[in-house]
Amino acid sequence: MANVRFSVTRDVPLPADVAFAELIDWQGHAKWVPMTRVTIEEGDGGPGTVFVATSGLGPAALPDRMRVDAMDASAMTVRVTKIGPVLTGYVDLAVTTTGESTSRLTWLEDIRVPVLPQFLARPVGAAARKAFEMSIDRMAKHAQRTQTQKPISPAKRES
Repeated sequence: MANVRFSVTRDVPLPADVAFAELIDWQGHAKWVPMTRVTIEEGDGGPGTVFVATSGLGPAALPDRMRVDAMDASAMTVRVTKIGPVLTGYVDLAVTTTGESTSRLTWLEDIRVPVLPQFLARPVGAAARKAFEMSIDRMAKHAQRTQTQKPISPAKRES
């Protein structure tokens, strides 16, 4: 069994509230994490929500069952626990404001992988870090497209 730990910090061209909303849209992860589909098993997205993110294709797909254990919307932090049966551990997510329309997203994973020998933990962590960097960049692009496609409300048009 290997303990894999990695952290990704990315500055994104999104207001912090937009980045956080995108981050906690668990089903929305499928739009920006390649080859991933997300199923909500129970809950409304907040604490207690259980979901499965399945990544990969066919028999090589890996189901990653998780539970939202803590969420502080005002601090823009989340703790998600990986509850197996394959991966266990936790994910800490945080968004901080860096400017009026920019923010910093931090994604930390500390997981146990039963079928992976410990000597592979470091290279697997490095590969996961790179994959999550790319996914966060995709998330930011997706959120920017979504923001620019929203219609302007009549009240805002008149001002």
